[in-house]
Amino acid sequence: MELGKSMFSIMLANLLKEKNNKILIIDFDILNNSLHTILGVKKYPEKIKNIINNNDISFKEINIENLIIKINKKIDLISGINLIFNSKNKISENDFKYYLNNIFEKYNYVIIDTTSECFFEYTKEIINMSNKCFFITEANLSEISKSKRLLEIYSNNWCVDNNKIKIIFNKFNKNSIDINLLKKLYFDYEIIGKIKLKNNYNYFFNKQAKLINCKNKIINLLENNKTKIVN
Repeated sequence: MELGKSMFSIMLANLLKEKNNKILIIDFDILNNSLHTILGVKKYPEKIKNIINNNDISFKEINIENLIIKINKKIDLISGINLIFNSKNKISENDFKYYLNNIFEKYNYVIIDTTSECFFEYTKEIINMSNKCFFITEANLSEISKSKRLLEIYSNNWCVDNNKIKIIFNKFNKNSIDINLLKKLYFDYEIIGKIKLKNNYNYFFNKQAKLINCKNKIINLLENNKTKIVN
C-alpha cells in the first residue's frame, strides 16, 4: 500500500504539470517516507543537513518552507517534515494549520502523501483540510478488509465527508476481485479507476505505472479545486 500511495503521488504530479501548474508534493508519511528515494533526491536541503549535523534543530530554524526541495521547474517536494513533528519540535494544531495554509497559497496543487495509519491526529487534520482524498487500495480480500475499517474511522470518528473520498484500486490484474462486486462493497464512495500492475515489479517501480480508466476523471475532479489533495 505504501508504494502505491507514493507512486500515485508522483504520477499525479506529472499528470498535473502538463497543464503548466505549480505543484508541491508533501511526504507526510512520517513513519515510512520514501518519495525522496523514488525521485532520486536527498531527504533534506543542504542547509537543513548542516543544522542537523550541528545538532542544533529547533522549530524556529526548521519550518515547512525551509524543507522545500526543487524537483524541476514545476514540481517541489517536502520530504523531511518529520523534523517539525518530533517530540522536541511538536507544534500545536493551530500552528500546524497556519503553516500548511500559508504554503498552500503558493501552489496550484498541493499533493500530500499521508500515512495509512490512523493514530496520528495530524492525518485527521490533513484529510479534513483537503479538497479531495484519493484512497489507494488493492482489489483483494485482505486489503479490502483493511480499507473498509480505515474508511469507517474516517467517516464515523473523523467525520470526513464520503463525497470527498475517491477510490482507486492499485496493482489491478486479471485475478483481482470483479469491479462490479467492488462497486457494491464500496457503495458509499465513488470509484474512479484502477492502476494496472506491470508484470515486472522493478519496471513498475522505476518507470511508474499507467493510470487505467481514471486519468480524465482525476483531471475533471481537480480542475475546479486547485488547492489541496491527499492520498
